[in-house]
Amino acid sequence: MKKILPILFLSSSLFVSGCASSFKSINPEKISYSYTSKESEVQYSYAYDVLAMQGNRKYVKKERKHGLRVVAVKIVNTTEQTLRLNDNLKLMVGNNQTVPVAPTIAARELKQGVPIYLLYLLLNFTVGGTQTTTNGVTTTTGGNYIPSGPFIAGGNMIVAATANKNLKSELLRYNLTDKDIAPGQTVYGLVTIHSLTADPIRFELNTTQLSSK
Repeated sequence: MKKILPILFLSSSLFVSGCASSFKSINPEKISYSYTSKESEVQYSYAYDVLAMQGNRKYVKKERKHGLRVVAVKIVNTTEQTLRLNDNLKLMVGNNQTVPVAPTIAARELKQGVPIYLLYLLLNFTVGGTQTTTNGVTTTTGGNYIPSGPFIAGGNMIVAATANKNLKSELLRYNLTDKDIAPGQTVYGLVTIHSLTADPIRFELNTTQLSSK
């Protein structure tokens, strides 16, 4: 029994964590947007569930766990003013003004676990040999020992760490906070918001800030 418990723990832990997943780029320029507004002063489009669209299941689970939503957006500045999010351009989620989660914080909350794959170090195999059972405990003698655990652990850790790095890079690349949007310019971005539901999104001019320019 003492030998069986560690094996059960290892098996259950690996079952829960599964194998590491690579990050599939979202590319907001290529997204099929589910909503577009052309009637407001600022034209915009947005799409929820963009991580799921690209098959990033590991990160979708983290989204749900931490109550976050990564949203792809397209903004067309049809005004004569240079616009800047959180300054003279407001992000409205439902009826409330929202400040997007900083990309570095979002990446930290959404990242895959890396150390969990060290458990694979214990997963090794013996091919051949003779099995004997004593008091219900089966042991193997002889055969060829294959230290596969370190290779599996190392491979999964590299995949997970690389995926986390690529996610962070994409969130930073498409960060719209403090980005100047010139008159007539079209920009694509990713905003992360605290939300459990797909509430309607609007981009509105902050008339107070515009009048003070």
